[in-house]
Amino acid sequence: MANPELNVDVLLNLGFVDIGRWVSAGEDIAYQLDGVGADANGVMLDVPNALYAFVRGDDVQYIGKTARSIRRRYVGYCRPGKRQRTNLRCHRNIQAAIGGGTEIRILAFTPISHLRYTDFEINLAAGLEDSLIKAFDPPWNGREKGQPITEEAEREEAEETGGEPPSASAEFDIQSDSGTSDPALASFTILLGPTYYKKGFLNPGVEASQFLGKDGGPIRVLFSDESVPVISKINRTANQTGAVRVVGRNQQIATWFQKHFKEGDVVRGRVIDAHTILLFAS
Repeated sequence: MANPELNVDVLLNLGFVDIGRWVSAGEDIAYQLDGVGADANGVMLDVPNALYAFVRGDDVQYIGKTARSIRRRYVGYCRPGKRQRTNLRCHRNIQAAIGGGTEIRILAFTPISHLRYTDFEINLAAGLEDSLIKAFDPPWNGREKGQPITEEAEREEAEETGGEPPSASAEFDIQSDSGTSDPALASFTILLGPTYYKKGFLNPGVEASQFLGKDGGPIRVLFSDESVPVISKINRTANQTGAVRVVGRNQQIATWFQKHFKEGDVVRGRVIDAHTILLFAS
């Protein structure tokens, strides 16, 4: 039985963020991002290796992890496949709760970790998953041999037995994605000096920074060649002017720089919204 002292406040104190709630969508369910931080919350949905939780009042009902992103993972909850036990169980429980007038909140844990062991970054989400599930014993996680089971174990078993992933059209995010077709709020250039080129530093500059979010907020770095986006953090303390520096997962940005440019080249970029910038490969 779960410890009654382990409630939603414990997760919030660990760094989980309340990003939204589940709502009805006809015969299906959908997730809705809430509040003035909805744009930033939308960026959190795209972070790989994330933890998330479903909460009823103060009680944690489910804890899960995705190696892809929460946005992609929630497709399965909206329209579960016939053999996807975790998806079916959560879909059924969420639908029953909101159908009875009970709100189910969504929490996400998407840390930009600076913890490393030699040359390797430590995945905090993966490291916390088993411990949190064992401690909280969430009722929607199910049990096996008397112990709560992780989502990964169920999903792997479903894949081994031929479970089919749901169609991507099953995603019902009420917030629209940030698209590169939107008019840019500002444009900027980056001169790839040695440090920028090798370490992936990214400073959009003072003018462009006026249109970006607050210190500590998430930022999505998109690439014109459709490389995998980088989800990082806004830092406004590294530069004396308060201009933004993108801090976190910089090696991925450096790898992209080195793929498309030479040291000393200039990279063009645009601010799409307060939490999204786009870099051009040429």
